[in-house]
Amino acid sequence: MNKLNCLIVDDELGAHYVLEAHIAKVQALKIIGNCYNALEAANMLHRERVDILFLDINMPELTGFDLLKTLPNRPQVIVTTAYSEFALESYEYDVVDYLLKPISFSRFLKAVNKVIQQGDTTTAPTAATLELKTGNTQTTVEADDIYYIQSLGNYVKVFLENRSLVVNATTAEMEKLLPAQRFIRIHKSYIIAAEKVETIGVRHVIIQGATLPVGQTFKMNLLKLKDKL
Repeated sequence: MNKLNCLIVDDELGAHYVLEAHIAKVQALKIIGNCYNALEAANMLHRERVDILFLDINMPELTGFDLLKTLPNRPQVIVTTAYSEFALESYEYDVVDYLLKPISFSRFLKAVNKVIQQGDTTTAPTAATLELKTGNTQTTVEADDIYYIQSLGNYVKVFLENRSLVVNATTAEMEKLLPAQRFIRIHKSYIIAAEKVETIGVRHVIIQGATLPVGQTFKMNLLKLKDKL
């Protein structure tokens, strides 16, 4: 199994101890370096292959955001900070997750699993053509033809250009099937095709003439959505 190279960047020694202990518990990870400021980290990133960057924000001389601005090819970034007010800004840099100190192992593992699943095509397949079960039949649907998907409990309603289908699948199951670079979860009940969005509001999007709510826990995805348009 190829392990993911991890770099910890934080000006507090205690934060390194915590993250090192968490990383040691996950077989898929290995530490390749510890940096205590952004300049040191920039040099390390130019020398070594880094898969996951555990990055503090509030550091002397250069902040974590300043570091990210200098990187043309960023590794997967997991922010680790004591300050919640940077959360919205962090998603402008397409970070994987935002962890508030003190960081529990369970919360750490949830963030790391996002990275692992992105590279695991066997557990998170995506396809341009989907075979969906509608009632007792199989229906072939092109991902390009989907505008949005609405949860109906143990079923979902798939909205196409001129029709809709009730599919025997959950929203989570559909999310795994869809190409992640083209579809975005905006609410516990809605997945949308980014390219089909007509209008983006503060707490809603309009697609195919329908106004769809953006859930509180998914509002960061609006920034990602704006980047796609």
